Amino acid sequence: MVRSMIAGVAGLKAHQSKLDVIGNNIANVNTWGFKSYSYNFQDAMYSNSISSTGGSTVAGAAGGHNASQVGYGSTLSSISTEFNTGAPSPSSNNMDCMIDGTGFFLVGNMVNGTFEDVESSGLYLSRVGIFRVDNNGYLVDNLGSYVYGYGLVDGTGTPEITAKPRAYTINGAAFTAVPADDAAGTKASITIGGINVVTKSSDPKEQIDEWIAVVTADKPDPVDPDQPNKGALAGYKIEKTDDPDTVKNTVSLKLTAKVSGVANAPAAITSANWAPAAGTPVNVPFSFEEEQPVDRVPSIPAIYSDQLTAIRIPTDPETGQRYDIQGWTMNEDGTIMGTDVNNRAIPIAQLALVSVENPNGLEKQKGYYYTPGANSGVVEAIKPNGGPVGIIKSGWLEMANVDLANEFSNMITTQRGFQANSKIITVTDEMLQELVNMKR
Repeated sequence: MVRSMIAGVAGLKAHQSKLDVIGNNIANVNTWGFKSYSYNFQDAMYSNSISSTGGSTVAGAAGGHNASQVGYGSTLSSISTEFNTGAPSPSSNNMDCMIDGTGFFLVGNMVNGTFEDVESSGLYLSRVGIFRVDNNGYLVDNLGSYVYGYGLVDGTGTPEITAKPRAYTINGAAFTAVPADDAAGTKASITIGGINVVTKSSDPKEQIDEWIAVVTADKPDPVDPDQPNKGALAGYKIEKTDDPDTVKNTVSLKLTAKVSGVANAPAAITSANWAPAAGTPVNVPFSFEEEQPVDRVPSIPAIYSDQLTAIRIPTDPETGQRYDIQGWTMNEDGTIMGTDVNNRAIPIAQLALVSVENPNGLEKQKGYYYTPGANSGVVEAIKPNGGPVGIIKSGWLEMANVDLANEFSNMITTQRGFQANSKIITVTDEMLQELVNMKR
């Protein structure tokens, strides 16, 4: 028919596609980490009515003239992504974070072991830092992908080990309880481990409690001559376990030093006295079960590997179990710190940020993921360093970088462009109608 009709239809299609892009931008105005798209037009194909020729200076020849071309409307040139950083939005969770820079998080399915090459790993790039810990202690995002970074070098990042006191358990410590005998002028007393204590009660079980109270008193009592051993074991806490065998009158005692680092056995405990119910007290030896103390061990600073791996809570070398992390902190350099149940600072790992030479060469995938494309250029993981790749902001999430004012302005111009192209079709239709009417 006529070329103006073709140009109008091409313009309608191009403006409809641009409106699709604008609609997608506006629909994702509240999507975390969303990057807006811009639709770019270009001329469609041209046909030459008159081709260009060069002039000639030969006698009788003509000068040159330009080509005369007729276009066929507009079409898509490119749809580019705007990768400028979106505004930060505060989050109540310290595990949420955003990148203040051009870098990307590295996430995806499990990759066993360590690696360096990001492109061949099959992992995704992401700008959304909604992170949590799964049941296996791995750091994952809200789509269930593992988060990758740099783990601790073996032997580093261990927290301080607080000194623990030595404890002793007296095996089979027998006691002699002497009941009160007013006629003989004696007083009720009990002897355990060579330490005699005069008691108010004559009941053996109550006498044991009185003995513990006296020997663990804060200081000796110089006023009471009947208690020369008061405070003999003041530096220890004593726990008792009664033996049901009342014939032998035995009791188990556990002595634990009250002050961290105390490692010497109490000198006052040397032997145990035992006597049958009606026998003469005799001294019998007994032994200590010694719980080795733990001297204070200073923490070892964290050193992070240069190999990438899935981030996971490390193992406590003392217990062989993973640390019970109760709180999280992410620093600007990507280091992740945890606070365990003992209120110790535990280094976890360091987040990796991925630098992409040409971000517009990335290909969009499901959710908010990207994968390197053929035109992405060099894609490599680095540690956050405050350069162009950026720093980590903990407790913030990146909002969409959609400029609503600009999108509505583009919507108006796109709508008017669509109307103008439809008008071309209408006018062309009227011209064709006139042409058809010439036959009448």
